[in-house]
Amino acid sequence: MYGTSDYNGIPYRHPFLTVHEVVHEGDNARLAAGQLVTPDLLIQIMAGLGSSVPIEILPERVLVRTTDTIVWWLPANVRVLFFSDRSGDATLSAMNGKQYPHPALVFKASGSRLWVRALKADKRPDASTVMHIAPYWNCDNSGSVCTGTMRIPRENSVSVVETWETAFFQSEFTHAAGGRHKPTKHPHGIVGLWKSLRGEKAFPTSYLLPAKETLASFVNPNERTTDAP
Repeated sequence: MYGTSDYNGIPYRHPFLTVHEVVHEGDNARLAAGQLVTPDLLIQIMAGLGSSVPIEILPERVLVRTTDTIVWWLPANVRVLFFSDRSGDATLSAMNGKQYPHPALVFKASGSRLWVRALKADKRPDASTVMHIAPYWNCDNSGSVCTGTMRIPRENSVSVVETWETAFFQSEFTHAAGGRHKPTKHPHGIVGLWKSLRGEKAFPTSYLLPAKETLASFVNPNERTTDAP
């Protein structure tokens, strides 16, 4: 990349990109002559990157699959949750390792990062489905999960979907991320919510807060929609 971020320079030289082949000569390597990166060349490069996506049969739960991102949904279910009671909190200690109902969820994994949203309806969402805040500790307003010591899958394929889910639910929920982040409508907050759900069979979706985004904008945050409530 050549150029400057200072637009006040005289004479001003417009920044530009070049791409170079790597020439191997014995144990050494050097860059060949550069080729100016044009819009057409960028399209070729992106097409080449897309060809690296392996051919896979996509499960019904997978919503989106690209070279570096997988988005899928998980139907409502009952699972064990683990809460950190290292501070000696008697409430969290009593809640730890018990069965709890969960709403339908949408996960997005990209590289080593994970996001999660909740669904009001227990069915496969479409692009216009409104996302809701997933009422869990270790998550911020954007749905980003603080992975901490979570065992993160290294493989980039649809086979890692259940591995991500296991890593998420078997981690210890330790804190509410995002400062003033409000994750639920429950009158007693997130602790009161999960305390009331211990041993129940169904998650009351009336306690979910809308995230003001659709599935489409959750998948691609650069294309925010304004029609979500």
